Amino acid sequence: MAFSDDLIKVARREWTRWGGPMEKIDGTLLGFTDPRMEAKHPFWTYVGEYWKSIGSNLDGRDDPAWSAAFICYCFKEAGAKKRFPYQDNHSIYVSQIDSGKFAGLSLEDPGATPLAFGDLLWASRTGHDCRTPPSSFADAKKELKKIREKKADSFCSHCDIVVELRIGEADVIGGNVKQAVTRTTYKLDSQGKIRDGRRNFVGIVKNVL
Repeated sequence: MAFSDDLIKVARREWTRWGGPMEKIDGTLLGFTDPRMEAKHPFWTYVGEYWKSIGSNLDGRDDPAWSAAFICYCFKEAGAKKRFPYQDNHSIYVSQIDSGKFAGLSLEDPGATPLAFGDLLWASRTGHDCRTPPSSFADAKKELKKIREKKADSFCSHCDIVVELRIGEADVIGGNVKQAVTRTTYKLDSQGKIRDGRRNFVGIVKNVL
């Protein structure tokens, strides 16, 4: 079995544990049992497991965004071991992947790269205490280089795991999406590249581990 199959299996398992909340391709929300599911039992305990996977003492009842911890948890549970750079911030682990030091993982342009099973779909985002994020793949590459050189701090962003592909559509699973582990359906073009205006996509982490 390929690593991507194991990764997708873990992501689906976690999504099922949360009861299967979804955002459909038209933006319709289904399966959310509370506006802040992450704050309800037993869901906050799952968030605590994600933090624990990267060595954090946070127990899930804390304020920090946990979407990067979720991605790290999925990679660790799938058996990535030292082949993935576990960090609590997406831009930091993506910057390390972009260094070329993690064989089997690479950062690619979302405007030119079709999605594949097990890839990470990466988007920049704004938020409280976030510095201005990059708005394009080229800008993201520059900012990641600055992070590696310690000339800039991390920025706010988000990654989801690609778990299903259909003609014109991709299903992804990510953590801390509307305060839950959520499965989102995005639009693709005829070549299988992301073409959805709901997020500002700045990269794809190709995963051939």
